[in-house]
Amino acid sequence: AFPPPPPPAPAPAPSPAAADKVDDDDDEEAEAAPAPVSTPGAPIRVRTAGGREAIVLEKMQRGWFRVELDQNANDEGGAGERKSMRMPHGFAPGQDHLLDAAPQAAVVPKPKGSSSKGRKSVQQTVPGPVPVGAVQAITAGGRGAPIPGREQRGR
Repeated sequence: AFPPPPPPAPAPAPSPAAADKVDDDDDEEAEAAPAPVSTPGAPIRVRTAGGREAIVLEKMQRGWFRVELDQNANDEGGAGERKSMRMPHGFAPGQDHLLDAAPQAAVVPKPKGSSSKGRKSVQQTVPGPVPVGAVQAITAGGRGAPIPGREQRGR
C-alpha cells in the first residue's frame, strides 16, 4: 500500500518579465513535474511491472537495482524476497525519478589480472619438428608452419 502522494506545491507567480513574453506553443500541454522524492533516509517504494510494491535497497551498475518485494508472493518472487531487477523491464513506468534517488551501491574493483580480455584462449605451443622435405609457410604470427602434403621442389 502506497502512502498518498503529497499535494502539489502552488505555482509561483509569474515575474513581470515573463508576463510580457508571448507563448507560441498553445497546443502543447505543460509537462507535469515528477512527484517529489521521499524524504532522505526514508525507504524508496516503487511498483514492479506486475503491480507489487518493492523497496529499493540500492542502485547498481547498468540499470540494475537491488529490491525487497512486498509480502504478496507471485510469479515475480516470494514474499519479502530480495532480488535484482533491471530498468525498464522490472518496474512500472513513470518511476524514474524515484529510482534515480536510490542510494548507489559501492563499486568493488576487480583484482588486477582477473579479466579475460586481451588473453588468448588458445595456448601457444612451440612448433614440432618439420619432416624432411616439407614446405614451410610463415603464419600471420611470424611462426613457421609446415604445409602437409607438399614437398619442396628442386632439391
